[in-house]
Amino acid sequence: MRSFGYYWKEGFRNIFKHGFMSIAAVLIMIACLLLTGTVTLIAYNIDLSIQELQQSNEIVVFIDDSLTTREAKALGSQFNKIDNIATVEFEDRDVALEKYREELGEDAVILENYNSANNPLRNSFIFTLKDPTLAEETIEQIAAVDGTDYIRADEDVISKLIQVQRVFNIVALAMVVGLAVISIFIIANTVKLAMFARREEISIQKMVGATNWFIRWPFVIEGMVLGLLAGGLAFLAQWGLYTELANVASGVIPYFHIVPFDGLRWLVLGVYLGAGVLFGIGGSVTSIRKFMNV
Repeated sequence: MRSFGYYWKEGFRNIFKHGFMSIAAVLIMIACLLLTGTVTLIAYNIDLSIQELQQSNEIVVFIDDSLTTREAKALGSQFNKIDNIATVEFEDRDVALEKYREELGEDAVILENYNSANNPLRNSFIFTLKDPTLAEETIEQIAAVDGTDYIRADEDVISKLIQVQRVFNIVALAMVVGLAVISIFIIANTVKLAMFARREEISIQKMVGATNWFIRWPFVIEGMVLGLLAGGLAFLAQWGLYTELANVASGVIPYFHIVPFDGLRWLVLGVYLGAGVLFGIGGSVTSIRKFMNV
């Protein structure tokens, strides 16, 4: 227990002894975590919105005019056998005609001579997909069902949405890796400064038989405490920044779905504290090795 108390005492002593470097390390780690977290959360929200757009991107299949409404509706059982189909909705041609009248509003007079006897529209099915990346293959399977006549699908839109999704995921990953390296480097230099100032003390400890881990632990605790402090402060800053960005985004892009921070806060807090501890200990361990060879 005395050794445990000694480790914490020396760890905090290192932090306050090199106060300027400790503050600089914490601030830089906060900046790194905040940048990484903001980019990741934006990418996460964009990813969710793109998925929603992909799922709502409908495929419309018009049925051969030679089939009666009953026969056309019966094709639904064959469409349901296709694995990648999320939902299938049959639209009766007469119902579609009435919807078209409503959409035209005052211009609906152009359809006044049309009724169920001479309806120019066709029976159709409206599909949404489970996995939009398999749209091309799914459309081929739909077209293979006897009775389908024409398929309307915005494959280019689906493809572009998937490309945007991939780009944002790559950018987010690159930011996470790059800023993690920067954080570890800063912590390593902070701990290295503390060890350099105490190099003679470390040499004496080694001479009287102190183990490497007895010497290491105060510096590991120093890095861990700095990381925890940075993670906690970064979380609070992220909470405020995310809330402000969400308010701005909802006003500028009303159809862009933003996940409330309340639903993410415990995850974000856990990740920030975990990342802070990981970066802090990683930076400490990285800098300690050089000074153990005394």
